[in-house]
Amino acid sequence: MLWQKFEALAARVLLSLPNPVLRVFGKDIKRGRTLDQKVRTALVLAKIKPKPENLPPPKARELFKNIMGLFDLEKEEVPRVENFSIPGTGPRIKVRLYSSNITKELEPCLLYFHGGGFVIGDLESHDAPLRYLAKMSGRAILAVDYRLGPEHTYPSSWEDAYSAYKWIREHGKSLGIDPKRIAVAGDSAGGNLAISISTRAKKEKFTLPQFQILIYPWIDLIQERKSVEEFANGYALTRDLLRYFKYHSVPNSKDWKDPRVTPFQQTNFSHTPKTYLLIAGFDPLQDEGLAYADLLQKAKVKLEIKTYDTLIHGFFNLGRSVPEAKNALDRIAFWLKNGFANKN
Repeated sequence: MLWQKFEALAARVLLSLPNPVLRVFGKDIKRGRTLDQKVRTALVLAKIKPKPENLPPPKARELFKNIMGLFDLEKEEVPRVENFSIPGTGPRIKVRLYSSNITKELEPCLLYFHGGGFVIGDLESHDAPLRYLAKMSGRAILAVDYRLGPEHTYPSSWEDAYSAYKWIREHGKSLGIDPKRIAVAGDSAGGNLAISISTRAKKEKFTLPQFQILIYPWIDLIQERKSVEEFANGYALTRDLLRYFKYHSVPNSKDWKDPRVTPFQQTNFSHTPKTYLLIAGFDPLQDEGLAYADLLQKAKVKLEIKTYDTLIHGFFNLGRSVPEAKNALDRIAFWLKNGFANKN
């Protein structure tokens, strides 16, 4: 524990240095973009850590939380933070509610699914940025601790995600939530789960989310697009790590073709709610995010897209150390606040 505190302090001091000084760690240019210098430095520092794809999942989860703790925001004080569990198709699902609402009026709510390849990540790994978003947006957020592989493979994560969505729609009033104003969001694998809500809700003729916020979503488990090859190594999320996640969470390749798992398998996207999409310029998944945006535009779905050219996959958890990552969180907070204010 003492070593971790020292490591965190050293990393923060180093990353507080001006960019001209940090250029000693080198420069990285791809696709005409220059990698953020603080991100470049953090990636060099991360090389002393073991690769998560070489670890068993429990160890990979511990490593993920420790690394995120080096760069994540300080935890904001939020008036209301509650932990409880809700029923699902398997064991009860742990959730955490964040709210800044101090009135008795029903408030809208964002259902959030954390990233981590359906294998790592939990309520704690995403606690700091979600606290920040709840405070900055003034909106409630319900984070879902869905089941992970390899202990619980497909369709466990997707079942828990949809169970949480139905539950908040049907029981939100008991929490002070307006069940008519529910949106979904997620980063990476969590973005996949967010999209799957509308896919299944359409099939079951259930109420669709008001909008969705997708942060560098992982949505193609069938093919590896050009950016997966081009950014295969050196940018936190590697090609080997993607494969590690896939084979631990969805081991049967037949399941990759399920539209819930790979949304590109859908034949119609017109049911998709208004979408806010964030892309990272040094991300193996950027091409599939852009391809999804193209499909939504062709289907005339309302879409707002923002590419952060200098950032990597995982910037959601880099808010303390990387100013541009903090800017991205501010944009998400803006979308969250105004998504419920506007008719979509």
